Amino acid sequence: MERATLILNPRAGSARKFTTLASSLIEELARHGIAGEAMETKGPATAGRLSAAAVASGADAVFACGGDGTVHETLQGVAGTHAALGVIPVGTANALARNLGLPLDPVAALRLQIAGTTTRIAVGEVNFGLRTAVASGDEGAMLARGRERRYFAVMAGAGPDGALVYSLLDGRKSALGRNSYYVHAAKLFLTQRFPRFRIAYRLPGAESWQEDFAVSAMSARIGDLGGVFGRLTPGSSLQSNTLRLSYLRPPGRISLPSWFISGQLGIHGPRLDLRPSDSRCTVASDPEAAIAQLRPLTLRLPANCSAGPPRSAVS
Repeated sequence: MERATLILNPRAGSARKFTTLASSLIEELARHGIAGEAMETKGPATAGRLSAAAVASGADAVFACGGDGTVHETLQGVAGTHAALGVIPVGTANALARNLGLPLDPVAALRLQIAGTTTRIAVGEVNFGLRTAVASGDEGAMLARGRERRYFAVMAGAGPDGALVYSLLDGRKSALGRNSYYVHAAKLFLTQRFPRFRIAYRLPGAESWQEDFAVSAMSARIGDLGGVFGRLTPGSSLQSNTLRLSYLRPPGRISLPSWFISGQLGIHGPRLDLRPSDSRCTVASDPEAAIAQLRPLTLRLPANCSAGPPRSAVS
């Protein structure tokens, strides 16, 4: 690694002096003979543009300095390129950093990744339609405006988990820390109805598709989401080249709390390990929505990380 870019989210985690943090990280890179630069995000979705620009300008590694949201956005500009993604945990949950065995001290986390190695892992890809409200005689009319592709290294889903993440996008979760997830989750369950949607999947070796209805569908790439959510995705791994799909059948008022309680007790229902391209969800009248692919990503591993490369290569 000769050149690295730091993507810093000043709204991530608890209040901290990001100018001081950036300087400390740049100095740590310099001590190892690595040229470093820092870029600050200016709002939602800017980390992806900044990371893509860093890769285009020749960065060997791009470090996401923030929480899992910042990592997710930075990933969009790095996946499938020559550059490696690094993680500097400065967020609320820091789920990916914890699963990689990174310390929560930013400088120590950087130091371990400098001393570590790179490996190729498989990240998930989601395709979905974008819709926007339009003025018309029909209240709530929507206009399709194309499709979007997103990569994920932690999880992707439809239903209450997606609603929970969306409700926290305003950045106000820092005051409560990880407890903000619990507060918002309880509020959503008590105040929202989660309608059913159709899912389709195909098991390995099968030719036909199976269909079902769900109120929640999730594919996780890590086995520990942290906190009280830590036992909900056992067996998921960045080292796997299958997509693990978990879904809950309606009614949500019964299946959602049952799923949570059974997870805390270590009792888990069926989980499907699917080949890439073998799952899709029809959500909000979008018949093409899909959690359907695995894509390659070069990831910086800390020196103390026991995770090896995926069981098979992804190209």
